[in-house]
Amino acid sequence: MGSQKRDYDVLEIVPKWEITKIYLRCLLANFTILLKWLYESVKCKVNPTAIMRRTIERTDFPNKPPIFMTDTNLGRHSYVKLENTKLHFVEAGSRSNPIVLLLHGFPDCWFGWRYQIPELTHYFHVIALDLKGFNDSDKPHWRFEYTPKKVCEDLRKFLIAISAKSVSIIGHDLGATIGWLFAHTNPEMVDKFVSVSTPHPNLLWDNLPKSSPFNRNWLEFVQLPMLPEMELKHTADKLLRRCHSHVTKEKLYLSGTNGTLTNNLMEAYLYSFCQTDDWRGPLNYYRNFLFYRVRDGEILQCPCLIITGNDDRFYKLESVVKSSEFCENFIIKIIEQCGRAPHQEMAAEFNSTLLKFLIGKKFSQKPTEVQATQARGLVGRMFGGIGTVANNTVKLGNNLRETYAFANPLSNVPNFMIKG
Repeated sequence: MGSQKRDYDVLEIVPKWEITKIYLRCLLANFTILLKWLYESVKCKVNPTAIMRRTIERTDFPNKPPIFMTDTNLGRHSYVKLENTKLHFVEAGSRSNPIVLLLHGFPDCWFGWRYQIPELTHYFHVIALDLKGFNDSDKPHWRFEYTPKKVCEDLRKFLIAISAKSVSIIGHDLGATIGWLFAHTNPEMVDKFVSVSTPHPNLLWDNLPKSSPFNRNWLEFVQLPMLPEMELKHTADKLLRRCHSHVTKEKLYLSGTNGTLTNNLMEAYLYSFCQTDDWRGPLNYYRNFLFYRVRDGEILQCPCLIITGNDDRFYKLESVVKSSEFCENFIIKIIEQCGRAPHQEMAAEFNSTLLKFLIGKKFSQKPTEVQATQARGLVGRMFGGIGTVANNTVKLGNNLRETYAFANPLSNVPNFMIKG
């Protein structure tokens, strides 16, 4: 127990004055939403056609998951119960292989890794987890169930339940934030860590672009319970389509039992976030994580891959690149013409980079000598990262250059998994 306590001592809470300021702004934001609702209510009573227009514009959310969310084409659906919380996950690949744990972002679920699971199963036992509060995992209502310490402890217990002594973690967005925290608090259980489009927690919360739908104003608004959930349910379709705008460009998935092909991937997200309770768990992460930082001087010792798109409007590129300051051994990869979800938007290039990092020469067909990053400052990191956009190379930090090699792009991604 003593060692566990020391591990979680790397987390610290922001000053009380900052907490007070956040809650004052939260009250103001929620009061503004109440005034908006009051105005809309009065308008509907005065103008009945407004009710008709809202009814026409309303999105019909599916009441059952699409077939590709429940079949076993991507993997076996399994559950683990931890005390009072049941977690759903999809597993694929041989259980004798090393384990890769996939942690999705917000708003997403295990299905967000649909392009990585088939590739990783050639080398790993893949676990694509529905985070607590998401999709088919249990959704505890209480806020304290989502503190960083509680979330990391649940993740540690989950790994013990599936007999995993250590894993490689790949996280996107909220899943990457959890991955950063877990790697800091449970370093002995993390072999390698991949952060997808997500800055380190110490750089995340105070550096959000105003253009992001999840900017600082949004974070302050969602701190109070109930009202934000109701507002998000009301605007769910618009928000989901903004976050997953690339989905409409993806190729087809099987729809129904007649074997027809349609692009109905949005059904997965509309189903996963169709109820008020579907938003409560995700929001509870932000009601806790916003107030925590990693203690100064804490550096991850495991090999880290930081990968992002050069056109991400949700997080600042500078913050993502600067996150390498919290890693002893790191690689930075910036994918060209890509937004916040490179693992979905540019799956083939992402998978190639990922497998080169995870298994090195086993995946390499034509090893190429790679030079190590010389500059540890932000300017050096930024120019090194931007260079990857120009010449499609990867810069390395410290001790990784001996084990890392280039590979040819993937050629065996299933046709239905590749975007045209």
